[in-house]
Amino acid sequence: MTRIGIITCANCTQDANCAAVVCLADLRKRRGFFERYPKDEPLNLVGFISCAGCPTAAAPEKILRRVKAIADFKVHALHLSYCMTAVCPFVHKYEEVIREKFPNLEIVLGTHQPNRSKEEFRRGVKELLCQTLAPPQTMADMIRGNIKTPQE
Repeated sequence: MTRIGIITCANCTQDANCAAVVCLADLRKRRGFFERYPKDEPLNLVGFISCAGCPTAAAPEKILRRVKAIADFKVHALHLSYCMTAVCPFVHKYEEVIREKFPNLEIVLGTHQPNRSKEEFRRGVKELLCQTLAPPQTMADMIRGNIKTPQE
């Protein structure tokens, strides 16, 4: 049995109200970045956390405390969600400090396969976080295609 943890972007989960339904659907269906695991081997989602928000000087320590919260439960692999790999300018720094602190933890850069380009996804997330839309929209609206992102 492979024990998995997922870490998501705090801006997407907390400010854009993403419930990670696509990440979890691909985990259940073994699509996207979960195809890597043998079909005959059970997957156990041990923990689901969000990052500590956009960094300050304490960001590496904060991310490590969050990862430790699930790594202590013998997680084999930690998936950094698609939103982290697509929009987080610090994802590689996070990956570096996590690998250093938890060398036996496999880091996987992704969860689900996107249904749009990274650039379009970034524009959509920016629009959600800035909330220039009326009425306010959520990540679910973007996933369903109800948000038309402005071209920059």
